[in-house]
Amino acid sequence: MPTNIPDRAKTMKHKSVALVLALVLGACVMGQSHGPTRDDAKVKSEVEAAFETLVNATRSGDHDLYFSLFDAESFTALTANGSILSSFEAFKQIYEPQLGAIESYKTLNFDPVHIQVIDPTHAILTNEYTADVVLTSGALVSASGAGTQVWSKSTGAWKLVHISDALKPE
Repeated sequence: MPTNIPDRAKTMKHKSVALVLALVLGACVMGQSHGPTRDDAKVKSEVEAAFETLVNATRSGDHDLYFSLFDAESFTALTANGSILSSFEAFKQIYEPQLGAIESYKTLNFDPVHIQVIDPTHAILTNEYTADVVLTSGALVSASGAGTQVWSKSTGAWKLVHISDALKPE
């Protein structure tokens, strides 16, 4: 015969409260998860289009179009050599002369490319690349690496606010 029924009832009550709390907290956590949505697909498509514009501007040597895809007010970069560039002007001063030394691209491939949507106005694009570049001197240079780009649509158009890149060892 059970002894101490009030203690059993109390234990059952605590277990019931714990179960209800677990379910409620679980629902909160599940509600916070960020699964793919229709908006995510739209953001990915828009960022992919902006990235393609950047790639095409690079291939064609259209430096004005290339630089127009950067947020001149908020841009930062972490270069492959570990230097931090805290402004668009600092980035442009370093990269513009390098772009001028390029005659053409024999190959310029980005694979894989992954776009992670943060919210409707921010996304991170990561990629690996290989390139065979013909310099104005006639020399052929090969490079491969990976990059991260942070895209923002806070100005109404998708712009690059951060780039980080790394070279693969030869």
